[in-house]
Amino acid sequence: MNYLLNSPIDFEMVTVRYGKPSGTDAVKITKEEASTLLPGLGPRISTPVTGRHGGEFYCFGDYAANLFEHIDYHGDPPSRALFDMAAVAIVKNPGWAQVREHPAPLFTSGAWIERADNTHKIKIWENFNKDAIIKDFFDSFRETKK
Repeated sequence: MNYLLNSPIDFEMVTVRYGKPSGTDAVKITKEEASTLLPGLGPRISTPVTGRHGGEFYCFGDYAANLFEHIDYHGDPPSRALFDMAAVAIVKNPGWAQVREHPAPLFTSGAWIERADNTHKIKIWENFNKDAIIKDFFDSFRETKK
């Protein structure tokens, strides 16, 4: 990681920040939302996919709803974060989060070392627009439903 932080490449990251509204942990859905909104979404396929917990699925929504039946939920109300989906969403629309530049730090002996004078900056994405991201997620699958 330090090799990358010291290189001239463009480096962007998203934050998770469990329990805080500024990271991808804030982009979450409840079990009820998953069980009512996911089934039937997405294009149908002719050869089914076998689910992680058994069963055969002909569209992403049915497969995803089944996954949500077998996971742990956290918080109040109990919900599950869509971490990776939030990260991909900002590729589609960078306006769904805020980005800030930060001098590239280093990670040494289990701790971050700040380098305030470093001219090489990294981009940190945070403060995700949960409502817009979730709406687009479901709308995208509704548009591809056949």
